[in-house]
Parts: sequence; C-alpha cells; structure tokens
Amino acid sequence: MLIPFVNFAQTQNLARHETPYNLTLKSDDISGKSGSNTITENVSEKGATWLRLFFKDVNLGNNSTITITSKLDGATQVLNSQTIKDWKNSSAYFNGDEVSVTLTIAPNDATANINIYELSVGELDPTIKSQCGSADDRIDSTDDAIGRIVPIGCTGWIITNGKFVTAGHCLTSRSEIIEFNVPKSNPDRTIVHPGPEDQYPIGNFVSPYINSPSQANDWGVFEASANSQTGLTPLQAQGKSFNVVQDAPGNTIRITGFGTDTGIDNQTQQTHSGPLASVTNTFVRYRADTTGGNSGSPIIDEATGNAVGVHAYGGCTSSGGSNSGERATIPAFWDAMGLDTTPPPPPNEDCTGDVSSFPYSESFEGSIGAWSQSASDDLNWTVNSGGTPSNGTGPTGAVDGSSYIYVEASGNGTGYPSKQAILNSPCLDFNGVSSPTLSFQYHMVGNAVGSLNVEARANNSGNWTSVFSRSGSQGSNWNEASIDLSAYAGNSSVQLRLNVVTGTSWQGDITIDDLSITNGSTPPPPTCDAIDFNDFTITGFSNQDTAGNYSITNGGASISMQNNTWKYIALNYTVTANTVIEFDFSSTSQGEIHGIGFEDDNALTSSRYFKVHGTQNYGVTNFDNYSGGTTTYTIPVGNFYTGTMDRLVFINDNDAGSGNTSVFSNVKIYEGSCGQSASAESLVAELASTEAILGDEPEGIFADVRISPNPATNNFSIHLDSYVKDAKATIFSILGRKQAVIELQSGVNTISAKNFSMSQGIYLIRIESNGESTTQKLIINQ
Repeated sequence: MLIPFVNFAQTQNLARHETPYNLTLKSDDISGKSGSNTITENVSEKGATWLRLFFKDVNLGNNSTITITSKLDGATQVLNSQTIKDWKNSSAYFNGDEVSVTLTIAPNDATANINIYELSVGELDPTIKSQCGSADDRIDSTDDAIGRIVPIGCTGWIITNGKFVTAGHCLTSRSEIIEFNVPKSNPDRTIVHPGPEDQYPIGNFVSPYINSPSQANDWGVFEASANSQTGLTPLQAQGKSFNVVQDAPGNTIRITGFGTDTGIDNQTQQTHSGPLASVTNTFVRYRADTTGGNSGSPIIDEATGNAVGVHAYGGCTSSGGSNSGERATIPAFWDAMGLDTTPPPPPNEDCTGDVSSFPYSESFEGSIGAWSQSASDDLNWTVNSGGTPSNGTGPTGAVDGSSYIYVEASGNGTGYPSKQAILNSPCLDFNGVSSPTLSFQYHMVGNAVGSLNVEARANNSGNWTSVFSRSGSQGSNWNEASIDLSAYAGNSSVQLRLNVVTGTSWQGDITIDDLSITNGSTPPPPTCDAIDFNDFTITGFSNQDTAGNYSITNGGASISMQNNTWKYIALNYTVTANTVIEFDFSSTSQGEIHGIGFEDDNALTSSRYFKVHGTQNYGVTNFDNYSGGTTTYTIPVGNFYTGTMDRLVFINDNDAGSGNTSVFSNVKIYEGSCGQSASAESLVAELASTEAILGDEPEGIFADVRISPNPATNNFSIHLDSYVKDAKATIFSILGRKQAVIELQSGVNTISAKNFSMSQGIYLIRIESNGESTTQKLIINQ
C-alpha cells in the first residue's frame, strides 16, 4: 500500500505591513554653487521593529546620493543612481522605528530629488515553531555561505561560481534581499537585521516554479548584486560556497537555514542532521528538523559536506513523515546552476632543461631564471625589489640579493578570490644525489593570505605530490623552509612547482626568495631564545592588577608574581596557525586563575588566555592540569586563535589578596618548531580537543553585578562591587528605545521603575564603566 507524503512549503514571511508614505526630498536651485548641499528628514513609524523604504521619482543625477541611517544602531546605507537601481528603488532593512534620510546634492545636480512613497514596517511575530519528532534538536550555526531571504522568510546559499540556490516558491515576492551574518533576534522573536554592508538585492533568477508550480519544479537559481557599501559580491565578502554534486547522498543529511523558533533563535541560522529516508532522481527525503523559514536550505551530505539538492517542504510529525527537497540531478536545475561536471584536463607542462650540478641556487635576480610560468593558472609570479605595492602584505625587500618573486593578490576578480599562480622548475637530475634537500625563504603576511604549496613529480607524469604547505599569515618576518626530497633520490627527471592560491581580498601577497637545492640531510630546526624580562617594561593589565606585586628573577628568565597580579609586556607579534608558546610554570598555592595569552588591547578577552591552574572556570581550559612542582607547557596558540597582537599577558589572579606566588620561566614563542621542541602540527594532533574549551565564569569589574528583585513590581536595585567606579546604566525597552540613563555608585543602587515611566514589560539594562560593559534583562510586573 502506498502512503502519500504530506508536504507543505516552508517559508515564513516576516511579520509586517506596508503603509503609504509621502516625503519628497529635492533641491532648491543650487546651480552654480561650488559645494554640495544636503537635505535631511527623519522617517518614523511608532512601534516598528524595523523599517524599509521604497522610492519613486528618483533622480540622483551623476553624483548625488541618498543616505539612510538607523536611529537605533547607527547602521547606514548610501545609494547612488546606479546602486539604487540594483536595489529596485528600495532600501536595506533598518532596525528600530526611526531612520534619518539625507539627500546629498552634488554640484550641477540642481534637479536632484527623490520621493519616499511607502514603508515596510516590521511587527511582532506570534508564530509558534514545529519540527520533526517531539524535540527541537537544532543548534546554532554560522555557515558563511548561507543567508536569510527577506521579506518572504526563506534561506539561500552560495555555490562555487557565485550564484545562489533556493526553493522556487521563495522567489515570488517583490524586492527581495538576502542577508548574511544575521544577528540573534530580540527576546520577543522580532528579528534583527544585519547592517546594510551584509544585505544584497536579489537580481535575475531562473525557476520553473513561477509559471508551473509543482514539487518537482520547486527549485530556484538567482544572482545578487554587489553590495552598495563595500562593492563586494557575496562570494567575495563571505569567502565560502557549497560544492554541489549529483552523487547519491549518504545515510545522514544535514539541513542548515533560518527556520522559525522561540525567543532570540527565531529565524536565525541553526542546523540539524538526521537520517536519510529515501532518494530518487528528483527528490531527497530525510528526518532532520526544519521549520518555516528553512525553505531553500542546502541539503548537505553529512559524510562529504557537499550539497546534493535544495530543501523545500516540511512533512515531519512527532511520529513519522519526512521533510524533502529537490535533488541536483534534475537536468534543468543542474543547467541553471551552470556547473560543469567535466573535470579540467591535467596540466601538460613538461619540465625542460637539465639541472644536474648541486648545490643549485636561484634568488630570482631580475628574472625567473630557468623556471617557467604555468599556462593553466590565473596569475603569473612577478619579479620585484623593495616592498610590494600593497601596504602591509609583503616584505620591505629581498632576503638575498636585491629581488625576489611574489604573487600579487590585488585586483578584485583578477587577483582574488581563490586565484591560482604556478611556477614550474626546470628538470632536476637527482641521479647520483642521495639526499636532495630543498630550502628557501618565504614571506606571508596580511589579513587574507591564501595558501602556498610546493609540489613534486617525477618523469613528467603522474599526480603532483605536496612536499610543503603553508596557509594564512605566517608573521611579519621572512621564514625559512627546509624540505627533505630523498623520496626522489636517484631519479633522473624530477620537477618542482610553486603553487599559490590567493585568499579572499587583496591583503594576501606571497613571496619566495633564496631558493637552493643541496645534496645533504635536512638541517635541524633552529633553536630559539627565551624571553629576557629585563628587556621589557612590566605593566599592569586592564583593571585587574590589584596587588601589583612582581619581581624578575633567574637573570631575567623568569617573572615571579605575587597575590592578585595581572601583568603584560609590550610584544608586537602576528599569531599564525603555526604559532607556539612554551614556558615553565610553578605556583606555591592555587588562586582563581593562573595563565598566559596574547592581547591586542587593554581589555579582557577570555578566549585568548590559556589557563593552566586555578579554581575559577575561566579562559581556554584545555591545558588546566597543573598539579605541583615545575611543569613545562607547550601550547599551539594558532590552533585556537590568530591575529596581530601587541602584548603578552601573565595572570596570577588571587582575589583573596595574599599568600600566593606563581612563576613563569623560560618563555619561548616560535613558529612551527624550535630546537627539539614539538612542531605545531604534532602538538595539535596530540590535543584531546582541538576546539577551545572555554570557561563559563566571568572575570572583570562586572563579574558579580546583579539586579534584584527580578522580576520587580517597582523598586529594583543594581548591586556593584566596591571597586567599580564611574559607572552608568542605560535602560532600553525590548524594542530598543532608550528609557533612561542613570549614574551608578559602588554598592547598592535602588531605582524606581515608575520614575522612569517603565511600564510592565521586558527591559535591557546596559551597565558601563572604564571601557567594560555588561547587559542584563529586567522584567517589570505591575
């Protein structure tokens, strides 16, 4: 007996209404004026959770602009005559119930004008959620390739060629926007929009569903314009896409999207995986939790991470059924995506020449020598001297001689993202060479460095094999690589190639110099020196250095910290994926926090401090195992975070105030490995958990702040510790309206809700002092 599948489309339109409006901003004749002129008006709709503006009679001339700014969070969008067309004469979404609109009239644009004729107004959303089974098992997700489509309330995702996929029934509403980096919703479920820099107007689309609605036709492929603020396409800005395949999926399916939920999770990105129910050449069915708003989500094969189709329908119940979507094997769907199933032919670039005398050296003085540019890549390697053209992305000069070679990542669409540059070596005759060793210097610094691979093959045949690989920023200095090529010893024809793939922006040049091939064993890794604390000024960190007691011991090799002491030394260092910190630690007794970590300012960032001892559950706790005596810690910092830092912090937190001494000695910081120390890769491989295990207890001046009673009927108190000075509390309604600003004193601050017109409802109180802040919720019941 056949049991029919019960399916329903999973859109979730934003709770909203449209209202007519009539506001014209236009110039008074400014012909002949040398400067620009501005006209500003406020647009508001009381009680709105968000606003979107629609325009007509648009004339922005050649250089005039319209600027919309949220009065709630300051988010801003600037549109000109071209970008307002991309946005189909509409604005982005702005949080809150009021925006300012400024018409900037350029010289010689005397007739510039624009009319706001309609507002889209966000409302409270009472919808309840549903899901497969009796429990909602979705969890928070942050996949950069997946966005929220509004106002219809769907999900869309980026594929490798920069196009988007969603369900066909999600492409029927006017002036739709796809949003990325979506923040959490308000506690009452009203959604919060990201800034205009993360919103993109949907442009051309293909979907048979529009003219012939059916489940088999319920897929859509669309394009989105570049962002009006950043100029970046979604693929460039997000740096992530899905590989779509026609292979049959495995036994587990993952669905990630923007389904409805309660509270702050409503229509924010969540994910869940469940068993595959069935698969045909048209449909995939599965029991992974989805709700309204999930339509258009990628159907992800959990085993591979590839997308195999698009989710469109809910059909789960607590006792059975399944959700479903369209498979990428539908011929028209596959053609619309524009993906090529034919793999590119393998490169046919045989090596030429015959290098048979070693040592062989090449510093690329004025040319690439006997090396050759590939014809099957995107970019060429460039010979250069001095610094690279892009600030902060390359060396100041060659490390050997006067020139070097590098890959220039600048040039949106030409130099990035993910552009390949290959340089091929001449033929290397290792016949009679017992221990060939390749060495070179490389330089990789910037916020978007891609990858460097050195690859080898023999006899101009077979696949290329990686013999060396680095990705991401490797610090501001030159780095030395030494690679054992003994696997190719005795072979009369070996070829190497330098294979670079650029990152997501122009900040990612990769440089090579001082290359040589010798017949000898790989030299041992360099040794490194411990920090000499006598070379640094010891400074109290943030507002945590209460006792301030310390001493430099062991000839400068150690810092001894007593009582409640947080110290830092100024240390400019770029933490890369290969950065390791090594030190010896001892302590006379246990305080709250004993640890070490990098920082880039004077404020607390708990996720950067590696706790090794203490009673307080704070910081990165993966290495919290000190038991006495002197223990050596070797921590692969780059596995947990990277970035440009300016100080190294040492923590001996003991709020009891006395009776504790901790010593940090022989502190070494290095890239990869140091002397006989373990390499970063081997350290990461030995970790019990490669993810940061973060403590859940706060530290800082607001660690013990509390509001009571909560809920309150009228009077409530804000309790602050005695050392909190110059604090203030800002009270917001749940819709973001500022209700009051109150100066606070240390101790107990009693406040009357009635004095500040705080009626029954939920309020958010932001407490600030000395650059730190905390936000807590207060409920008033009357």
